[in-house]
Amino acid sequence: MAGLGLVMIAGLGAMALFSFWKENWAADQPPGAVERFLARWLLSGSRTVPEIPNPLPPSETNLARGRSLYEKQCAFCHGLDGAGPGDSGVQFYPPVPSLVPPQNPLSDAQMHFVIQRGIRYTAMPSFAKALTEEEIWAVVLWLRHLNQPPAARRGTEPPPLAAP
Repeated sequence: MAGLGLVMIAGLGAMALFSFWKENWAADQPPGAVERFLARWLLSGSRTVPEIPNPLPPSETNLARGRSLYEKQCAFCHGLDGAGPGDSGVQFYPPVPSLVPPQNPLSDAQMHFVIQRGIRYTAMPSFAKALTEEEIWAVVLWLRHLNQPPAARRGTEPPPLAAP
């Protein structure tokens, strides 16, 4: 009986090892089936974030502040339009997500949570020490502004940023 158990354990180990070698673990390729399964399984235990509405109104001042912070802190990775990898040419793994719909299903509170706390084992750092609560909400406000179609944004564009 013990021998059969050892054979089964060895067989499972060999299958896992083969899967690991066969699986594409490169950072410049999309994840394979095993990695997608593991990611879904690990994320299924994630905690929920309480739904807190953005306390900042979409005023010209708040949008300009959010835009400025976004361009300084976020655009390098997410691009000026928020649609994904910026112009840096750096390949991140996991890939940098789009922050505009339909790829971004996150609520304002969820985006605030991610910006504040970061995402472990990715290139997304925590901005809890770099930005205040209000500054994070301003960035979320700017992201929501980017999410709107250009026709809906007319009249709400913040003034152009001054050159440094």
